[in-house]
Amino acid sequence: MTNTGFIIGAYPCAPSFHQKGEQEELAFWRELSDTPYIRGLEQPCLESLHPFGDEWLFRHTPGDWQIVVTAVMETMRRRGTNGAFGLASADEEQRKASVDFYRHLHQKIDAVNSRFPGKVKALEMQAAPQAGNPSVDQATEAFSRSVREIAAWDWSCDLVLEHCDAMTGPAPRKGFLPLEQVLDVVKGTDISVCINWARSAIEGRNTTLPVDHVQAALRAGKLGALMFSGTSTHGEYGEWQDLHAPFSSLCADSLLSTEQAKALFTAASAATLKFSGIKLLEINANADVSHRIAILRDGISAMNKAKQ
Repeated sequence: MTNTGFIIGAYPCAPSFHQKGEQEELAFWRELSDTPYIRGLEQPCLESLHPFGDEWLFRHTPGDWQIVVTAVMETMRRRGTNGAFGLASADEEQRKASVDFYRHLHQKIDAVNSRFPGKVKALEMQAAPQAGNPSVDQATEAFSRSVREIAAWDWSCDLVLEHCDAMTGPAPRKGFLPLEQVLDVVKGTDISVCINWARSAIEGRNTTLPVDHVQAALRAGKLGALMFSGTSTHGEYGEWQDLHAPFSSLCADSLLSTEQAKALFTAASAATLKFSGIKLLEINANADVSHRIAILRDGISAMNKAKQ
């Protein structure tokens, strides 16, 4: 498996994200497959790794691409109907339901990696507390119990906790566990931490907190990955929303620039990252395939410049 290139969270740019048909989806993945500097994909796993099924994804993407599975989409989907669902939930029933979902992910990843050894590189976990419960202590204690259970399973991939904006931020979007508590809980486990640029920027409502978060994870010896999504203060991607705005080179409203990415890579330079990559959204549901691909290729270009 090649370690050059980036992990691409392409799914928010894919036509299927906007419920488009298979022909558009095919054209999208065909063009993405012809794009250089891609090491693999960040894919959400609900029942399957793709709306058209696992086999469809494997058939229409290069065999040497790796996969980083993310639990975030299903976590947020379930929280839409029950805000108590999550690994850091003080609601014991919903915490257990979340652990059960991770058991499903464990089985899915095992099945994929036994067929294609090394295919799934990592699982991105998220420390989702019970919505509406402001107690960081209760959320931390619940997350600690979930982590002890999940970390004890025999995993065929790396476990990476993706930090999302904290419940203690000025205007929480996801409102998950603060980084300090996350780092405390994963101490003594093999779980490392992924800093997502937008989610840290949203937490602080500034563009300096992502670097602070990288440095904190580095000091704890836990920095494992960097992911880049953008956010904005106005325009179609909203005000400090977690909508994966493209880089500012393509989206004038975006706060995420090549310089911002470079600052994060510079701060992280002492760490051996398991992966780095982008997750960007095509906000226009009726955009054509070429524009969807242009967002991702622009992001890859920005990342290459940032790493120089």
